[in-house]
Amino acid sequence: MGRALITTFLTLLLVSCSGRNGKEIEDAVRYGEELQAERLFSEAMEVYSDAEAKALKHGDQHSLGTIYRQMARIYNATGNNADEIVYLDKAIEAFEAAGKPYNTLHVYFESGVARYNVQDYASAEKMFRNTVFHAHQAADTLLEAAGLEAYAALCLEKKEQDPVLAINMLARVANELKCPLTSEDRGRLAYAYALTGDHEAASEWVVKALQTAVTPSETAQARFREYQVEARAGNYRKALEALEAVMEHSNSVTIESLKRSVSSARDESRDHQHELTRHKLKATRTTVLLIALACLSVIFAMVSYIRYQKLETAKRLAEEKAETERYMIIAEELQARLKAASKRLPSEKHMSIARFDLLERLCEQYYVYEGTDNLQGKILKEVKSVIEGLREDPKAMKGLEMMLDRNCGNLVARLREQMPKLKPDDIRLFIFAACGFSSTTISTILEKDKGIVYNRIWRLKGKISASDAPDKEDFLASING
Repeated sequence: MGRALITTFLTLLLVSCSGRNGKEIEDAVRYGEELQAERLFSEAMEVYSDAEAKALKHGDQHSLGTIYRQMARIYNATGNNADEIVYLDKAIEAFEAAGKPYNTLHVYFESGVARYNVQDYASAEKMFRNTVFHAHQAADTLLEAAGLEAYAALCLEKKEQDPVLAINMLARVANELKCPLTSEDRGRLAYAYALTGDHEAASEWVVKALQTAVTPSETAQARFREYQVEARAGNYRKALEALEAVMEHSNSVTIESLKRSVSSARDESRDHQHELTRHKLKATRTTVLLIALACLSVIFAMVSYIRYQKLETAKRLAEEKAETERYMIIAEELQARLKAASKRLPSEKHMSIARFDLLERLCEQYYVYEGTDNLQGKILKEVKSVIEGLREDPKAMKGLEMMLDRNCGNLVARLREQMPKLKPDDIRLFIFAACGFSSTTISTILEKDKGIVYNRIWRLKGKISASDAPDKEDFLASING
């Protein structure tokens, strides 16, 4: 009798401990999701890593699958598609080990989408086919519809396009599964019909796509499909109008993003100033005197160094005067374009004008070579020249630097002065990021993988954060957008 009571007590204790451990992992995952929703990705990743260790210790495969899935979504949000695929595959293995076929199938589909995003079309096609088949068997209508829509998009993106298959798949979504087509689906149908040569049907689906577009992003996607349809039909004027609308939306998105960055930087700067004031009130007179003496010493050393440099480089400055004037012209031209673009949103201060300049040059080539066999080649050559200019021409980099200094309170000059040990590559990366270039644009210019660019920006932020630069918060705010 006593032995039975002991066995029962130990069983209850084991169940109680397991339940407590499961609750801790569940709470950690929920907290990680909250941080993830606030875009605090680094903090969320730390929480998920701790939860992963606990789940591994207790063999909780279902929680492991959920954790790996969320970690993959963080890598997706930060542009690291390679690690996203790795963790999605880990999530699939964990859900399979936990005996969760529903979760396994959905993560399997997400893994196919991730491979589609990195243009691994062969693997993505295989995974979309399997998803559609198993979702149909499981009577999961929504997942089957999503798989068909993704497969239709792939048919239009891969090298050997299959517009007929794309049309059939989207028809199956609408007719057999009774799922309403989105504006994006209607745009794909328009492009598919244009590829088959049915321009009348293509135009009808473009109109439907525009009518059902709800958000500005959906409208821009529909206008891009309109550009494709009209270009294939030979209506180049309408095609150019649609393309200009797409560029206009892209520029407005960039402006709004930069406005939020400016507002956030302003708030952080104000909070930092208040905190600094409170510290000054608490500081002793001795500390203030020591700081003042240190500042005077630094200023004296800087002034002495500047005077020495002026004496040593007087001849060189005379020879570079003409070159400096050309840089000033570049900076003034960039500033003039920035002011012209800011008429739409006059409060925007950090907006990059590279896209406006690119659009002007592309339109010029389009106007000159419209209707000729040289159109595509000329436009590609123009785009290549823009990229190579930013990649190789020091004048272009100098122009961007002077633009930032003029419009952002000598931002780059202060960075050089306060962090003299930064390498030229770090300065160059800082300028691109502060100008609002995306990780895709920077990776194209530097001829590096997006993951490498992301890691370099991460390390640059770490260097700035760990430095003693007085304006490091301003530097970080400039590249956090």
